[in-house]
Amino acid sequence: MIYQVSVNGWNGENFFIDLCNTEEQMNAITVRQLKKKICKHYNLKLIMDGLRLICAMNLLDDDKRTLVSYGVEHKSVIQTVIKVMGGGGPESPPVPCPAL
Repeated sequence: MIYQVSVNGWNGENFFIDLCNTEEQMNAITVRQLKKKICKHYNLKLIMDGLRLICAMNLLDDDKRTLVSYGVEHKSVIQTVIKVMGGGGPESPPVPCPAL
């Protein structure tokens, strides 16, 4: 059996990533390994550290943890988000929210 996850890409593309062939391998796959597979799908090399993964409203924020430790299973849906670098610093005043 091939263990897979469904990935919702940041560009709206949905695709499956093949993770492994055995339950033992599935229990050992890390967040970083999945990030590498996603980056390989998009043919990206430098974006991996800015890639955020979410599964069942849980941020998979520790690259060294296993997917299983976050509750990721065969056919789980993974949402991808790209962290945007930069932004306002301390010199930028906060922007108030408009009244509704």
